[in-house]
Amino acid sequence: MLTAVHQQEVPIYLSVNMRSDFIGECSVFPGLTLMINESNYLVPQMTREQKRMAIEGPVAVGGGKISQRLVKRLLSDIGDNQDQLPILQHALMRTWDYWTENHEPGEPLDIRHYNSVGKITQALSLHANEAYDELTPRQKEIAEILFKNITEKNQENQGLRRPCKIGLICELSEASENEVIHVVEQFRKPGRSFLMPGTHVTLNSNSTIELSHESLMRIWVRLSTWVDEEAESAQMYKRISEAAAMYQIGKTGLWRPPDLQLALNWQKKQKPTRTWAQRYDIAFERAIVFLDTSRITYEAELKNQEMMQRRTLRRARVTSVILGIAALIAILFFVYALTQRLQVEKQVLLAEEQKKLAQDAANEAKLAEARAVEQKGIAEAALARNEQLVEDLNQRYIEVQQARSEAERSYILAKQKETIAKQQTILAKNNAKVAEENFEVAQKAVKENNRLLMLSIAQSMEAKAVTVQDKELAGGLAMQGYLFHTKYDDGSRKYDTYVFGGLYSALEKLSGANYNAIKVPGNLINKMFALAISKKSSTIFTSGNDGRIFQADFKKQTVTGQIGANAFPNRVLALSIDEKYLVNGSDSASLQIYDLSKTNSRPVLVAGHKGLVNDIKFLPDNSGFISASVDRTLRLTNPVTGQGSLFLEMPFSLRSFDISPDGKHLIGAATNGQLILLDLITKKYEALISEAPNRILSVAYHPSRQLVAYGTEYVDEKGLARRGTVKLLDLKSKKVTKELFGHTAGVSDIEFSPNGMLLASAGYDRKLQMWSVDQIEDLPITMDNNNGNIWKIAFSGDSDFLMASCNNGEVRVWQTNARMLAEQICPKLKRNMTPEEWKLYVGNEIGYESTCKSLLISDF
Repeated sequence: MLTAVHQQEVPIYLSVNMRSDFIGECSVFPGLTLMINESNYLVPQMTREQKRMAIEGPVAVGGGKISQRLVKRLLSDIGDNQDQLPILQHALMRTWDYWTENHEPGEPLDIRHYNSVGKITQALSLHANEAYDELTPRQKEIAEILFKNITEKNQENQGLRRPCKIGLICELSEASENEVIHVVEQFRKPGRSFLMPGTHVTLNSNSTIELSHESLMRIWVRLSTWVDEEAESAQMYKRISEAAAMYQIGKTGLWRPPDLQLALNWQKKQKPTRTWAQRYDIAFERAIVFLDTSRITYEAELKNQEMMQRRTLRRARVTSVILGIAALIAILFFVYALTQRLQVEKQVLLAEEQKKLAQDAANEAKLAEARAVEQKGIAEAALARNEQLVEDLNQRYIEVQQARSEAERSYILAKQKETIAKQQTILAKNNAKVAEENFEVAQKAVKENNRLLMLSIAQSMEAKAVTVQDKELAGGLAMQGYLFHTKYDDGSRKYDTYVFGGLYSALEKLSGANYNAIKVPGNLINKMFALAISKKSSTIFTSGNDGRIFQADFKKQTVTGQIGANAFPNRVLALSIDEKYLVNGSDSASLQIYDLSKTNSRPVLVAGHKGLVNDIKFLPDNSGFISASVDRTLRLTNPVTGQGSLFLEMPFSLRSFDISPDGKHLIGAATNGQLILLDLITKKYEALISEAPNRILSVAYHPSRQLVAYGTEYVDEKGLARRGTVKLLDLKSKKVTKELFGHTAGVSDIEFSPNGMLLASAGYDRKLQMWSVDQIEDLPITMDNNNGNIWKIAFSGDSDFLMASCNNGEVRVWQTNARMLAEQICPKLKRNMTPEEWKLYVGNEIGYESTCKSLLISDF
């Protein structure tokens, strides 16, 4: 360029346009900075009037009209955004196309047409999503790889374009040249032009593909997420590569959790290849070897820990056996003491008998002495004989006295032995009682340790079932883990996230990703924005952007009929408490009330709102329903008569709201980022929480506790959505008690189950998460076998089913009862686990079981 400008032979004039943040890069080229300084011209920002002309001019040229309130809204929405002109042009183009197909006679381009295409903030993103949703699942994978490789983030965390050849995309996606070109054509059709070069250029493997404008990276939410994922993936790979280099020279050690687990999760999700890795670090094999070595070493450590746990269990069992032996010895002491007592009692009885004999002998001696005295005078002649007799009697008396004394001593000794025996008996009983108590404590400890060990093994098996690719093995592991959990759980963990996650993953592998989909007939790009569910039966109602309202059976997973239709996209459905009336809110300001008891009846139209309706809820006493609109009003309507009235006008509108179980309060997510509590009796409200500049998108009351859950969308300094969280608010203290993470985009809907035990959230990141309310610290259950965004979720009346309305004309149905999931596993399995698999995934010390009784033990 410098040579061409300075030569004098041919008159050449060169014009270069450049963004100001790239001027510093010109210093790399000698002379270029000087020339730019000599002829630099800074293009100023457009004034408000120039922007107005840019809006009204093309509409007038096209023969249309645009309302002044829409012009003011566009000027307000565009602000000072650095991408203001491209996004304004795109929003106007989309609004014009929608107005052309849906305007009423004489109606100019107005706010409702502008809102229908997603406004300036979402028009480009929704348009790009439409192009993406037209692709097959395989083509979507290619598109993701394509966009990740033509974008990147610099060190200042700014998104940049990075041109890439089609041949490289083919190699990275393992796709043919025609497949990649077909995907590129989808994004550079006339009216889209998201990719360059234009449609006039024929593509081949050497063609270079790039974004048409960098604003697409900042506005298209899906691409922004892809860019972040690619940046995070590259950062993780660089960390692994650097750690591998340091390990090779002995300056660091092998990785352990959590770094190791994060790296393994990255490897499983991204499946990096050498071709991809060359862009960031050429030492791909060294990094992968380092990661595999870290994993193998850590798994060996885990195995050693399991062996130590088993040794601890064996020690506990030995301890219980020793305590049992001690108890048995104490019982033997007790029996011995009892035997000694019986012997002492026998000696006491013998002493009593001897005492009695001595007393009898003494009595006889006294009688003999009396007879001798009486006969003394008569038997003088026999004196000598009598004296001899008296002497004999005296001798006998002395012997009797001695016998008596001996008997008394024996009696005293027997009493002493009896006392000792009683003391020994009491001591033996106490020892036996203590031994029995220790034995019971040991037995309980062993039983509890064994129960906790089996529950830990069950959770480990469920976690392995998620990662195993063999669907038969995954099903066997998930089912056996469920059986262990059912056997050893004490009832405190009805909704165990590990068990549910393992069963859900196994069922998805055995049945396919679409096993739980209800497809509505017709337009496959239909976004199902609305969902209403019966609490008494298996009936659901759903509707979306094509205006049709369908009735379906979620247990049979079939569409049973069409309730109605209109020309506008439908946003929200609400079913009355007695389930006689269905209310529909659409982009049109009017509401529609369908009488479900009358087949094919025309809906009752209810006017009053001046803008589209965001949410509708029936009062618990079924006296009517409240509707919230973008016109910043709440209206109360009687579904029987169709008569409505203004309930409250506020300085902001509500995106979503819920009514307390007692019908006295309303909790709402305001558009100004506040969580509003409204007293329905006094009509006074207060702001409980402010998340501004972030947004609150959804809110729900707990059915029985003073607890509220609300979903947020966090935005960066440029106003772009980055992630979403679920927060729990205690209504008594009016403070946030818990923040739940996992969503990478705004939380579009949030619901408690009717039994109050589950909390589910849906996000614009196509992810559905579910927590157990009583184990809120546990990791959530993530259900991701759906296509596109999730707009609305609802639980069945018995809390056993969770439904979600999605893109592509789908309603997904998930069972929340682990037993119901488990009942579907065995009929789909062809074999049980082999003994070798059992030893590897369950353990050698746990006896082999036939997981599915309907299969033969040898069926493996």
